[in-house]
Amino acid sequence: MPQYLKYRRELPCFKIVDNYFSNEEIDKILDLEDLQTFAKGTFGQPQRQQSDKGARDSEVSWLYPDSQSQWVFDKFGALLGYVNHDVFMYDIDGFDNFQYTRYKKNHHYDWHFDTILEYSEWDRKISAVIMLSDPDEYKSGELEIAVSGHPEKCISVKPKKGSVVFFASWMSHRVKPVTSGVRKSLVTWVMGKRTC
Repeated sequence: MPQYLKYRRELPCFKIVDNYFSNEEIDKILDLEDLQTFAKGTFGQPQRQQSDKGARDSEVSWLYPDSQSQWVFDKFGALLGYVNHDVFMYDIDGFDNFQYTRYKKNHHYDWHFDTILEYSEWDRKISAVIMLSDPDEYKSGELEIAVSGHPEKCISVKPKKGSVVFFASWMSHRVKPVTSGVRKSLVTWVMGKRTC
């Protein structure tokens, strides 16, 4: 066997880090919810956002770094370097602000991907979801990711509160309709220079 094969491995482009944020830390994030103003979630490319409840029905707000939230950005950033090296090996330069998302009864987000199709110097390379709700706080609402590129061969996950899900932004994914309860999460996109 050639020597280089010893170092060759396929990168999965998907990882769940369980319980990265403690229950106390999640409670601190949830306390920030009272300071947020939520709007209906939209979809589409940055310059042409659309609203269609058939494609996406959720409530969103934005969490920016300030004296109350900087620690969330710092803690996530510390994990990101490790995960990128272990799972993706992408050339990255930082991550976006956090989208605070609530899915209530019948809310969902149909199949989509997060990469930016329009030309830009920067692109979304890794998508990340920090779970703020325990799986028993809502029914259904699973995150499904087509890791193989085929939605019929997707993986379905319902991570524990405090876990962080990472996946390549080019992977098609969806949030199944919530049938009861409320599913809360923070979502961000890890950015890097476009290579092609």
